[in-house]
Amino acid sequence: MDHQVNGLSYRTLGKKYGVPISTLHDMINKKQRKYIKQEQVPAAVDETLPDDVKILKEELRKAKLKIELQDLMIDIASKELGVDIRKKSGTRRS
Repeated sequence: MDHQVNGLSYRTLGKKYGVPISTLHDMINKKQRKYIKQEQVPAAVDETLPDDVKILKEELRKAKLKIELQDLMIDIASKELGVDIRKKSGTRRS
């Protein structure tokens, strides 16, 4: 905490607590990564979102499902017909 609160350097902290600088560096970085991970996990985000955001999230979910279904239909049709239906990237018009 001295490092974050008081802005002390690793060298100063090492001398103060009699700990090698590399150990202090590892300990502080580990604690910071743990703290950042905890901040990134939103707690019950859906409950705090306005209605329009909830509606947009639902529409996005439906659009993703539709795209996934279309991809599956193309895959099935390609297998049944024995023809590659998807356009290959970089092809030229004849």
